Amino acid sequence: MSLVEIVSHNEVIYTILDKPPPEPPKTPRYQSALEKQLKETKIPQLRRTFGYAEVPVSPPDKFLKKGEGIGQPVKKSDHKHYTTGDLPPVPRRPPPGKKPEKPKVNFRVVNIKKAIKVKGRPVEPRLVDTRDGHTKKIKGSGEVPEYCLRPDFGQMPAYLVKRNRRIQRALDAIRYAEENKESLCKQIADEERQKLLDDLKLNWQLMQKAFLQLPMLTDTPPKILKKAKMEQELKQLEKDILLVESNPYIYVYD
Repeated sequence: MSLVEIVSHNEVIYTILDKPPPEPPKTPRYQSALEKQLKETKIPQLRRTFGYAEVPVSPPDKFLKKGEGIGQPVKKSDHKHYTTGDLPPVPRRPPPGKKPEKPKVNFRVVNIKKAIKVKGRPVEPRLVDTRDGHTKKIKGSGEVPEYCLRPDFGQMPAYLVKRNRRIQRALDAIRYAEENKESLCKQIADEERQKLLDDLKLNWQLMQKAFLQLPMLTDTPPKILKKAKMEQELKQLEKDILLVESNPYIYVYD
């Protein structure tokens, strides 16, 4: 092993490291082309203040007079009227004529004639029931029979008459329907009976063919249920066929 002794050296660690890259130059700041022109043309207004310390009062003769307030603005129109040639003069307004005279009416005579023709008001009958002269009207007092003298006394009310008529019409309609109703039972023709029998036999043949195609081994519940259902349908078809064949006359109810 050898030992190296360094007495003096001029190496600096900062000179060994790489220097950072220089920063890119900044873009020039945007300046408006009109800014300098505006500054030159702007005239400073000196001696500007915030206003009067106290608002001056108008003199007494400067009060608001009639017609000087803020009113509706006058609408201006762009309409222009162009005249061609000489126009006829505007006709003058005719002079005001005399008003028609109202006929003179003697109201005293008219009122007297009306009073002669007016019939006197009939005196309403009254009843005095005390010695002091207390009177009351006979009408509505119960002293004189009134209700039994009415023209509709003892007659059936109109709403009951209408109700009875409506009920009678409904009963007549039901009676007419029962008398003229057709029989609900009717006999089917031989052609229909034969066609029904042929359709039943055809359904039995199709069902029998499907039943014979079932698997011999029924080891699952779905197979058992399907076989039992088809057997039940076959038995029902056989009963229907036997019923139609044994009865030549068949009646059907609507």
